[in-house]
Amino acid sequence: MFDYKLLEALDMVLRCGSFDAAAKRLHLTPSAISQRIRQLEERHGEVLLRRENPLCATQTGEKLLAHVRQVRALEGELAEQVAQQNNVGEWLTLSVGVNADSLALGLLAALAPVLAEQRLLLECVVDDEAYTLDLLRSGEVSGCISTQPIAVAGCGVLPLGSMQYIGVATPQFVAQYLAASPASPDWLPQLIQAPAAVFSRKDSLHRRLLRERWGLLEGQYPCHVIPESNALYAAAVAGVAYAVVPHQQAAAALASGQLLALPAFAHATPLFWHHWARQTRPAQLFSQALQAFAQQYLKTENP
Repeated sequence: MFDYKLLEALDMVLRCGSFDAAAKRLHLTPSAISQRIRQLEERHGEVLLRRENPLCATQTGEKLLAHVRQVRALEGELAEQVAQQNNVGEWLTLSVGVNADSLALGLLAALAPVLAEQRLLLECVVDDEAYTLDLLRSGEVSGCISTQPIAVAGCGVLPLGSMQYIGVATPQFVAQYLAASPASPDWLPQLIQAPAAVFSRKDSLHRRLLRERWGLLEGQYPCHVIPESNALYAAAVAGVAYAVVPHQQAAAALASGQLLALPAFAHATPLFWHHWARQTRPAQLFSQALQAFAQQYLKTENP
């Protein structure tokens, strides 16, 4: 049997990032939190929490976290069912790992009906879609949008479709930095001089395209790091840089001539929805709403 007071202490330490912050959230002393973690580790006969900066769970610790968070989700669903019988609605929190581009394309608006009907509060953990699956493995989220097609243990996976990306820049930027054809020997020297805009230092798509298609490594080209999808797109519109963005995000500006397409950067990224195998009813409805969003915004054909 599990002692959920001990598991709650482990969960809160990792959510808050420190023993002191976890103690305040649980109305305990830091020494009491430390004692609970130690008791949990003694019961399992191994270290569950790496005392690093930042704090992180071991592999067994991650499994325990995933368990306690699933139990909490099921308890929340039961509380909601009981509350509905008494005509008192309770809000449930659903933690999901999402990529910034999905948020920029209107994911929250598409999910609004199910969030209201099911009284769901979203806790969105934003990361590059190539890394969100780590959030599910660790138990930090109960579902995530990922590029990985294979389900992890204890989880299910649904294909969503492909997000279509295109390189964009203003006409003035293209004339100054990228006037040569990609087939021209002048193209690579231009790329080395053209300022790019990427979402983060682990923005895998843009960097991967530069590496795989032209052999350019990080540090071999100028690069702005702009960790917000709409702001990154705005940088391209302002002529600060060229960027690789979802085709739908740039469609209007491309049609008006405000931006020019850089077809050499066109790419389709398949996306998948990973979720706990045992979903609560609100989580199931959330998954269905997410699939409806995907049918509208994710395509299979190239732009």
